[in-house]
Amino acid sequence: MPLFVSTSNQTDWKQPITFYSTVLAFKIFGPSYGLLRRVSVIFVLVSAMLIFLLGREILGLKAGILSLIIFITIPAVLIQSHLALENIAPVPFTILWLLMLKLYQKNLRKRYLYWSALFLSIGVLSYPGMRIIFPVFLLITLFFLIYLNKIKSFRKKLSVIFSFTIVALSFPALMLLAKNQYPGAILSNNGPHGIQSYQEFLLPFISSFDPSFLFIQGDSTPYHSTGRQGVFLLATLPLFALGIFTVAQKKDPFLMFILLSFLFAPLLYGLPGSIHRGSRLLVLLPPYTIIATLGFLKFFDIKNISFRYISIFLIAFLIVLNEVDFVKDYWYEYPQRVKSEFAKPYQLVFERAKYLARAYNLTPYIQSDFKSQNEIAESFFEIVLFPEKLKLWRDNQSIPGESVIIVSDNTLSNKKDIKKEKIDDFGFGLLINQSKNEIK
Repeated sequence: MPLFVSTSNQTDWKQPITFYSTVLAFKIFGPSYGLLRRVSVIFVLVSAMLIFLLGREILGLKAGILSLIIFITIPAVLIQSHLALENIAPVPFTILWLLMLKLYQKNLRKRYLYWSALFLSIGVLSYPGMRIIFPVFLLITLFFLIYLNKIKSFRKKLSVIFSFTIVALSFPALMLLAKNQYPGAILSNNGPHGIQSYQEFLLPFISSFDPSFLFIQGDSTPYHSTGRQGVFLLATLPLFALGIFTVAQKKDPFLMFILLSFLFAPLLYGLPGSIHRGSRLLVLLPPYTIIATLGFLKFFDIKNISFRYISIFLIAFLIVLNEVDFVKDYWYEYPQRVKSEFAKPYQLVFERAKYLARAYNLTPYIQSDFKSQNEIAESFFEIVLFPEKLKLWRDNQSIPGESVIIVSDNTLSNKKDIKKEKIDDFGFGLLINQSKNEIK
């Protein structure tokens, strides 16, 4: 089994975490298009559970519940859970890195140190963008570990730093060893672009915190954002701002560490030159959630009971109102705006052909031209829906009796005297011959 997998002539390399998570899901439940997409949902559900545990460990049970609520209402979470992509995969590993580090701070037991380093290390195999976030997280963690062990001797401090670093570098080292066999092990074709000045290097870093990007417009790519809601809910911005103020007020080392993780995560994004690409910065979700939760908790400390509950109700109402507005747009209006941006939904014609073949006992065919033009999609849907293999049909042939044929729109419009089904306006459809006789 390969460590990395290329899907298009060694230019698009899939990362092991997402790829083999999908393989495992297919192995257990059988391959399907729905399951391919549900793997992203699984990553989100695991992340939601872990963010509850992290919030509870840092700030208590109430914070755990609030962290969960804030996390699941983040627009980027809902959007990424619907895409069969790798972007969401680093989130659970980021949370586990933070959770294990918090447990280490609690009792200074080395097993938690090793687990934290291991999860940080595995994270680099989840998403290509983690390659340039990993060094930042590693450096911040090392400074934090030095602080936690400040009363220890120099030798013991060095032992802690060395232990964490060795474990954390294990999977990056594996990638370096594998780069000759797998060009996608490091950066593939996504190497650093030519940086002409320090301004050009810092622009992607600074732009990662543009409020209009984070809370109003969202990702610059339409399939990663609705364009009308940011990466985070606008209603949680006051909570996040209050959370930052609370971190400064409390001077809690771990909360400060989380804030620094949020602020410095995109530091090296000047290398690929990413501007307003929230889909590449989903590791910001866990620290944002914790800091916003900290801000929310401040309202529970208000001494005036009436004002306390009015404030909490108002915040909750604004979050719900904001979330409803986002979900309504995402489900009903956004699909029409971005219809042309997504790949054609080939599953529709394959699923319809499978239904007709079973319902009317028809033999399924596929037009040879259609197959050659859509090789990746055709291969996948044939495997998951037609394990018996589709028969090839050419446009110059007669239409077999008792058959259903997947064809392109041009063929569909040229054929007469036969039952046809056009699948919306996507450029494909079906020829259906329920009689036993051929149609020329």
